[in-house]
Amino acid sequence: MTKAIFDEVHKTASVMGSCDPLWLRNEEEPQFRTAEGGNAGPELVLLHGLFGALSNWDAVFPLFSQYSKPIALSLPILDGHRSWVKVKALAAFTQYFVLKRNLAPVALCGNSLGGHVAMRLCLAAPHIVDCLILSGTSGLYEHSVDTLPVRPDKRFIRDHMARVFYDSRFITDQAVDEIHKIVVDRMNVLNIIHAARSAKKDNLLNVLKQIKAPTLLLWGEDDQVTTMEVARTFEKNIPNAKLVSIKGCGHAPMIEKPQWFAEQVESFLKAHSRIYKKS
Repeated sequence: MTKAIFDEVHKTASVMGSCDPLWLRNEEEPQFRTAEGGNAGPELVLLHGLFGALSNWDAVFPLFSQYSKPIALSLPILDGHRSWVKVKALAAFTQYFVLKRNLAPVALCGNSLGGHVAMRLCLAAPHIVDCLILSGTSGLYEHSVDTLPVRPDKRFIRDHMARVFYDSRFITDQAVDEIHKIVVDRMNVLNIIHAARSAKKDNLLNVLKQIKAPTLLLWGEDDQVTTMEVARTFEKNIPNAKLVSIKGCGHAPMIEKPQWFAEQVESFLKAHSRIYKKS
């Protein structure tokens, strides 16, 4: 079983090109960290962004669990080898997880870098993707942190969070401290920069038309990282895409507007997901 999965992921990596994470090269199965819930409905794999973590889905998780089986997957941006953190390598990592858990075809829901990873996987291995939910997704034009200072201080973090969140109530001392603990580690910073530069270089505009999976675009109208212009470009170029936006919300609507986010995902799955209809 494991050999068959490696063979499949090798094929996908070959399709993507420039994808050679150390774990895949050595055929060493990576470790996966997840948060999981729900008892009925289709599996819904959740992919966080560059500075994200499993906790990014905390507010929306119980709402998803009412109609699906959400699985938040931790991407190895901080604890993986540098070869693991490029967009295509993260797509291979996600594919291995989906195949290991026998989830295909699966609904992928990604925010920011996580959405970019979901699109890359869908382009390279469309047969394992049921549908896409993308929010504040990179892959076109975004204000990235590829120029992150080697030693970011709390002021820099607070300024960055002010671009992510419309509502300043989400920019708490605790949240700033949590990110600061991450970025005081120089290796963490280098991995974040490496991942951010990979995302910035991987512009998908010319291949978006190849995405055939039903796609829901959920956007905060006050997103300063990936603006509404980016959202409309995705909608225009992905053949089967629908854009839904909300005012008074920034780059992470699953955090700022969880009820709205969950309702939109449920309506979309009911209308467009093959696995939702079978569950």
